[in-house]
Amino acid sequence: MLAALVLPAAGHASPASEAMQSLAQHRAAEAQARTQQRAETAHAAKLAEQQVEAAAALRRLEAATASDAEGLAELQTQRASTRSRLVTAQAALERLLPVMLRLQAQPAGTLLAAPQSPADAGRSLAVLQGIAATIGAQAQAVKRQSAKLAELAAQSAAALAKLKLALAAQSQAEAALTAQIAQAKAAEMAQADIALREAAASLAAQHRLDSISATIARLAPKASGSALPAGAFLPVAGKAIQNYGAATPAGPAQGIRFSAAPGSRVVIPCVGTVLFAGAFAPYGQVVIADCGAATSVVLAGLRHLDVATGERLARGQPVGTLQAYDPAAPARLPVLYFELRRNGTTVDPGPWLADAHSG
Repeated sequence: MLAALVLPAAGHASPASEAMQSLAQHRAAEAQARTQQRAETAHAAKLAEQQVEAAAALRRLEAATASDAEGLAELQTQRASTRSRLVTAQAALERLLPVMLRLQAQPAGTLLAAPQSPADAGRSLAVLQGIAATIGAQAQAVKRQSAKLAELAAQSAAALAKLKLALAAQSQAEAALTAQIAQAKAAEMAQADIALREAAASLAAQHRLDSISATIARLAPKASGSALPAGAFLPVAGKAIQNYGAATPAGPAQGIRFSAAPGSRVVIPCVGTVLFAGAFAPYGQVVIADCGAATSVVLAGLRHLDVATGERLARGQPVGTLQAYDPAAPARLPVLYFELRRNGTTVDPGPWLADAHSG
């Protein structure tokens, strides 16, 4: 009887044993979660690195496209100028047409045979020779300008074909990069700063995004000191068409304007966190990012965004694309506006970008 009472009790674990088992399971779950988190972080970092490498390779194609577009624009300018000169030469020739018809109806020899003094005959001959020379010169001018216009038309057609080939190569590389970005999106969003995203969404919902300055003042952290964060990528494979401080109707330019190939990928020039990503009238799609050390960047004029508010990005990682190719204006290049701010105040980004470009 006693054995029967004791044996069932021996089959049950003690409270202390159950607690230890539960603690071990909890620790194992925590370790597994940490391992999973490290794996996800490493995977996201690898995907971000792949995006940076793909974007850097894409830049070479974008630079070729921009160069081809600029060449086409130059040819179009030359064609317009040549066409204008041709119209002028044709108009001058048309004004001489009545004289030509009169000379055909009454040849110069007949005019000189009319009774007149030798001096008058000499003057008449000089006048007729001058008229003939003028008509010949204008006819040659028309011929030259017509030939030049035809040559430029052929060159423009060849340049347009070359531009389309460059665009096709760029488009293929962009498609591959877009696929990489889509693959990485879930991992990137897992690393996103949810609180920051909610803060930006709240501002947008309250219609308080009245200016970039106000938005940065609300979202960007501030710090003392003057050192800029180390390292920077040029935000786009293009050339500056307006520098910081340049005179504009609204006053000195607060940033740099870059022209680039249609559809160019725009990258973040630093390691940073996206403070805002979305439409921001009148700038189009805008990305504002915190680069650390109280430094923020503004990228405006984008057509499509690859990032969302709260995402943490590697230096050189794509954030979006510029306006696409327009067949109606094949030589037109889209423009990116880039701004660098320190504690909310704009500073000249030129030296920062120049150091990165030279390095």
